[in-house]
Amino acid sequence: MFQHLRRCAAGVLIAVAASTPALAEESPIRFASGPLAGAAAEDPKHEQETLAEMSGSKTSDSAVFRAGGLISFVYWARLSMDYQWREGGVDLAALSSMVGHTFNAKGISVISGDRITVNGFSAQYRLISLTGTNNRCGVFILRRSRNLISGFACDPSGRDVPVQAVMEGISIDHVIGP
Repeated sequence: MFQHLRRCAAGVLIAVAASTPALAEESPIRFASGPLAGAAAEDPKHEQETLAEMSGSKTSDSAVFRAGGLISFVYWARLSMDYQWREGGVDLAALSSMVGHTFNAKGISVISGDRITVNGFSAQYRLISLTGTNNRCGVFILRRSRNLISGFACDPSGRDVPVQAVMEGISIDHVIGP
């Protein structure tokens, strides 16, 4: 799953960075509050994958959002039947490395991080600085039973990213919302 997330985020961000803001397209992911409230979903993706080893499926959606100088990527995956996400797989260190690679950073410095609860989800987040760039980013992972939401928000001007407010603002109908 991490490789899919990495390829998707890198490709989407490169395309989005080189383009002008797109009109809103259909995406189940949106921001109802916080610094990205009302931002249009750019380059939304939807995928369905059969998981033969589980006799089930994984459905995922992702999109990029931009507002107020921030750029954010959100990936939402859910499992079918009664399967649940286990700890591991996508972790903050791997997600931080992916963000560093996406923005061509020479290194990553962890500024802070914590584990909290966000709208009923178990959440982990980390605020990072990307060496060799002005970017400061917040990376996050939210888990609850069959749902996993991960992503990041970056500020290319070097300001701290209000990562908790970003996580709290994510809205997916019947899944998470402020």
